Amino acid sequence: MDESPDYQSVLRCLAPCGVECDRCTWYADGRVRREAAQLRLDLKGFESLAARVAGEHPVLAGYPEFQGVLDFLAEGSCTGCRASGSGLPFCAARICFREKGVDYCFQCDEYPCSHNQYPEMLERRWRAANDRMKEVGVVSFYQESLERPRY
Repeated sequence: MDESPDYQSVLRCLAPCGVECDRCTWYADGRVRREAAQLRLDLKGFESLAARVAGEHPVLAGYPEFQGVLDFLAEGSCTGCRASGSGLPFCAARICFREKGVDYCFQCDEYPCSHNQYPEMLERRWRAANDRMKEVGVVSFYQESLERPRY
C-alpha cells in the first residue's frame, strides 16, 4: 500500500485480533509471499551462475539454501482469519469476531474478554494492539504498525 489506506483496505491487512497479516511470512495474500515469488522469478536460472562464481564470492556457495528459504516464503498458504484460514487453536478471535459482528476485538462489548487462550506474550500484544486501535483508530494503528518491524 503506497497511498494512505482506508478502513476497508486495512481489513485485508489486519487480523481481527490486531496482528498484521500483510507482512506475515505465512499469509498467502501478503507482501512477503508476493515479493518472494517475484524475486524467485527474477532469479530464475541464477543458480548456475552462483555455482560458477562461488569461489570468487563465497557467500554464493549457500545459494541452494537461500533458494529453499525463498521457495518457502513464496508459498505462503494461510488465508487469514477473515477467510477462516488460520487454525491457531488458542485464538478465539478468529471465529468470535464473526459471531459478534465486529471487525476487531476492541469493537466487541465484551472486550477485553477471556475467550482467547493466548500465550502470555501474545496476550500482551493482543491487548496493546486493540487498546491502541481503540485510542487512535484502525487506519492510524495500521500506519503506525508499518513503522515497526513485523517480528
